[in-house]
Amino acid sequence: MQTRDRWIMLFATSMVSFMSTLDASVVNIAVPHISRELNVPMNEAEWVVSVYLVAICALLIFFGRLADQIGRIPVFQTGTVIFVLGSLTCGLSSSLPMLLAARLFQALGSSMVMATNFGIITQTFPINEHGRALGVNSTVVQIGNVAGPGIGGVILAVANWHWIFWINVPIGIIAFLFGHRIFPHESVTWSKVQVDWSGYLTFAAAVISFFVAIYWGQAVGFATPGVIALFIFAAVLVAVFIWIEKRVATPLLQLGIFRSRGFTLGIISAMLVYMVGYFNNVVMPFYLQETLALSSATAGLILMAVPLLNMVSAPTGGIISDHIGAEKVSFYALFIFFVPLIIFVMVQPGWSIAVLIFGLAMFGVANGAFQNNPMIMDNAGPEYQGIAGSLAALGRNLGMAMGLSLATSLVYLGMSLRAGKHITAYPRSHPDWFVFAMHFSYWFAVALIVAAVILIGSLLRYQRRAVQANQSED
Repeated sequence: MQTRDRWIMLFATSMVSFMSTLDASVVNIAVPHISRELNVPMNEAEWVVSVYLVAICALLIFFGRLADQIGRIPVFQTGTVIFVLGSLTCGLSSSLPMLLAARLFQALGSSMVMATNFGIITQTFPINEHGRALGVNSTVVQIGNVAGPGIGGVILAVANWHWIFWINVPIGIIAFLFGHRIFPHESVTWSKVQVDWSGYLTFAAAVISFFVAIYWGQAVGFATPGVIALFIFAAVLVAVFIWIEKRVATPLLQLGIFRSRGFTLGIISAMLVYMVGYFNNVVMPFYLQETLALSSATAGLILMAVPLLNMVSAPTGGIISDHIGAEKVSFYALFIFFVPLIIFVMVQPGWSIAVLIFGLAMFGVANGAFQNNPMIMDNAGPEYQGIAGSLAALGRNLGMAMGLSLATSLVYLGMSLRAGKHITAYPRSHPDWFVFAMHFSYWFAVALIVAAVILIGSLLRYQRRAVQANQSED
């Protein structure tokens, strides 16, 4: 593929990836609007967010394996069409059941896109350009993740919540046409497809059971016997899944990929960073709109500080990673996270809004500079590039889904501890309870970044020792 065509292809894949990631976060700020218009409780309206994330987590590995057998481009292009149709249906929904069904259909297309975009990029660009290409893609994907509340707030200031979904339609059509023009037209051979159905169904059941346990625990308490039993059931299913994958002839997941320490630690650290990112998506809209009484438009503009700085730091980090390695760039980026997080655990309603904007901007710098995609893909062998892309997307979406669950659970717990009773809604008569809960939750975010620092630090130490051992042998 010519250089110009490669970059047009990158644009097309990145735009669809942006929309699919954006739709995981943009709905957060629209939940109150959806709740009012569809006349459903707030906790039920939040299913619109969680259903999408959980469905993607359950589907990603399946489509990654399928794409390895029939081709990544056909799966990507089909996913783009399904995602656009799902977005159109979401915007047309007039009831919660209809909207949830549309979100599941949208998640089907999104999972097909996410499972294949990294693999398409790494097979198209030469290895010396992986950092730059994946850095650009990381920029777009991360902006989609962190810009959701900001973009959603701006849209809601001029239109209703339906346009949050409809805006995907023209962008998706343009991206599909670009892809149709640039992508090689691969023939699909279905006769060679082999699906490990026992492994996939076990994996999907484990994912669904885990998140049902989390959401159920938020409502009734995590010490409830039924919730504990469901967590244990999910853990058993994971063990069964690993047992199956070690024994079937054509496994859904090639477990050998995890022998690479760089790949495994890259996946885990990326999950931790995306979990922290979702603290902003969940907590900050409430703090800005409820505690500070700002309009959705003003809140959206303030939250745009994250993606704006992300746009600068992500490609810069990608270029630097081509020279010094993605692991080193990511390690340094993790320390930048401590600046905004300390602000968030200390901020008070009486503080200048400029301090909060500075914190959000620094969060964007750190989030963009963290080079999770090059770190993951370059540490996976060439024979694992297809499944590596799926697992990278799975790690990202698991991080977002777990971040959503952890952030809301911690906020509920913090408010309940302060109030001395169980609370699962914003305490309008006691905003100080929410501020306490926000500080309480962000301390856990600090702990997640500390864990990521330890993981990447140990990886760098391991790589340094390996280089020294090779040099001593020479």
